[in-house]
Amino acid sequence: MKKILKKISAGFHQISIISYIVSSFIKSLFIAIGLVAVLYFIFWATGIYASLEAALDLKYNSPIVLVPMWAFIALFVLCFMVGFLMYFHKYKRGKSKTAFYSAVAPALGQNNKKKNG
Repeated sequence: MKKILKKISAGFHQISIISYIVSSFIKSLFIAIGLVAVLYFIFWATGIYASLEAALDLKYNSPIVLVPMWAFIALFVLCFMVGFLMYFHKYKRGKSKTAFYSAVAPALGQNNKKKNG
């Protein structure tokens, strides 16, 4: 996995935000695939999967398939926008500290103390 992340970083070294997004997506994808595989194996070994498959009768337009898909898309867009704002706040902001800085600085682990004088 480290080799894949190094190739991604090398390919997008001029555009660091793309590198961050793609590497975090790859990590999340591997974790999700691992979790789904473990759950499938547990359900298959205990015999629950066969009864679930027959009871749900999953099809491509089933709400059990569509609702998680649309929820994943909505969360992806939300996380992308928050990450995009935090990236530009941390690396591309000006010298002035605005109200946005005071709201986002605690999430980034930065001090939010105003200097007197």
